[in-house]
Amino acid sequence: MISLHNLKEWKNPIILLISLSSAHIGSFVYLAAINVLVYKITDGSAAAVAGLWVISPIINMMTKLWTGSFIDYRSKKKIVMITYVLRALLIVTMFFATNITYLYLILIALSVAQSFFVPASVTYSTMIVPVEKRKKFNTFRSVTSSSAFIIGPAIAGVFILLTTIEVTLLLTSLFFVIAALFICFLPDVDKKKMEIPRLTVNRIKEDFTLVFSFLKKEKYVSFVYLGYLYLVIISYIMDAQEVAFIQTVVGLSETDYSFLLSITGIGSVGGALVLTMMANRLSIRS
Repeated sequence: MISLHNLKEWKNPIILLISLSSAHIGSFVYLAAINVLVYKITDGSAAAVAGLWVISPIINMMTKLWTGSFIDYRSKKKIVMITYVLRALLIVTMFFATNITYLYLILIALSVAQSFFVPASVTYSTMIVPVEKRKKFNTFRSVTSSSAFIIGPAIAGVFILLTTIEVTLLLTSLFFVIAALFICFLPDVDKKKMEIPRLTVNRIKEDFTLVFSFLKKEKYVSFVYLGYLYLVIISYIMDAQEVAFIQTVVGLSETDYSFLLSITGIGSVGGALVLTMMANRLSIRS
């Protein structure tokens, strides 16, 4: 039986999990809709759809060279909230995008916001969730992420079926608004600094030196992380041509494509559920 004390201990992690899950679902709804929108605007251009998946990694590489140095000395909670709101507003502006150029500019801005959100949210999660609860929290987060992979495209399919792609994007922004509202209930755990150092080239160099020293010392962590990055790159390559192949070669409709995405996440959810049940029995290295 779950005690009241345990519920109190899990209060902040649960609120954080709801916030991250809402944003994650919104991201998958947005991805499914934007693939179809670009395909529609460009009259079936596979190259234009591929450009969607190229923009984000390039912007991430350019911005993450210095975002870590910026985030380290500022409130992680505020950065997460600001990126939520910015992404909601940017997705709304897609409703007014009349050509592919404007759409790509909005995507670049979204990628910049994502570059700030990811390291800030990971650091904030580490600060909010106690050490003894992190393994369990991460397994729950894995389940919700995998569930979002199913729920997001399915929601996109329903929205597109009942309304239009443009209206679907407007509704998607609500997921990020909800995520921002939940973050409001969490504490700002960053220690107040007397002086925030300026973001300079020397500061970035110092941070890079620290990171490389850590990678050399923690070779196992480096190996796992680089392996993860490799898998992410492979998934980007596959996703780039997915919508073009399915709609052009297979001949599925926009809604069929959205529901097809939802089916592919069942295995991910199953694996995440098994991991959740066995989290306390396995070591992180295992």
